[in-house]
Amino acid sequence: MELSSRQLRQCVAVADAGSMSGAAIELGLSPSTVSRALARFEEQTHVTVFERRGMRLVPTDAGREVVRAARRVVDDLDLFSALAVDAALGRVGAVVVAAPADDTGPVLPTMIASVTRGRPRLNVHIARVETATAAMESLRSGAAELALIPRLPTPPDLLGIHVGRQELTLIVPAAWTQSNARITDRHGLDWLGEFPFIAGVVETTSAHALERLRRSGARPHTVLTGTPVLTIPSLVDAGVGAALVPSSMPLDTFAHLRPIDLTPPLTYSITLMHRTGEQSPATRQFIDWARSATGE
Repeated sequence: MELSSRQLRQCVAVADAGSMSGAAIELGLSPSTVSRALARFEEQTHVTVFERRGMRLVPTDAGREVVRAARRVVDDLDLFSALAVDAALGRVGAVVVAAPADDTGPVLPTMIASVTRGRPRLNVHIARVETATAAMESLRSGAAELALIPRLPTPPDLLGIHVGRQELTLIVPAAWTQSNARITDRHGLDWLGEFPFIAGVVETTSAHALERLRRSGARPHTVLTGTPVLTIPSLVDAGVGAALVPSSMPLDTFAHLRPIDLTPPLTYSITLMHRTGEQSPATRQFIDWARSATGE
């Protein structure tokens, strides 16, 4: 069985339009041409792809799988064509990724390294924002093509792909401990008693895990809220209170704070969000990476 890209496009067009006439307008063909092509397509695949329901043509159960596969091929061909044109014209692909500072751990560099490997002309700009909400607003406004954020419920106007997890470390002022050794605590945190807690920005690091600290026996009371994550270690080092920060954050330069590894660890999910609709070839490369990395 040998199918052409033209046949696959016609199949996808009928599925999207719901009629021969609508697909014909989209493709710039006559309805009779599309009808003959679809009949030939069904003959070659031995599948009844569409059935009529009222005034519309809708995929059968088997047809849905055929249309889904055809759409993947068509999308890949479109991406290949766009990349070929960019290469021929010497254009450089560019993507802006909005991300809260240090709230995505190793996921951001891993993603960029994977996508740009072998694509030296792909220009990636990281737009640092303070909150996950600000990252989504950058996406909506068109200031960014992608947003990498701690996982929040995905709003209806955006699409999200789970791409990894970030682990959290509890940091406390050194004066609260009896030893300079690194402490491992199995979530039995009642020894902290009622302690002052520095909360990060609402949607990011601290707020995701604060309730779990309470369930572990600790009784934190917030003394600072809305604190940018990069300033939190300095505040803990000065003795203001304890906090939760990403485990990937460097802490060696702070002499008066102590990190506490929590076992099992506290974690939160990371999501790559993008707008619905047509994507640039460069943006599609990131989306394809995310889907392949997570099996979606």
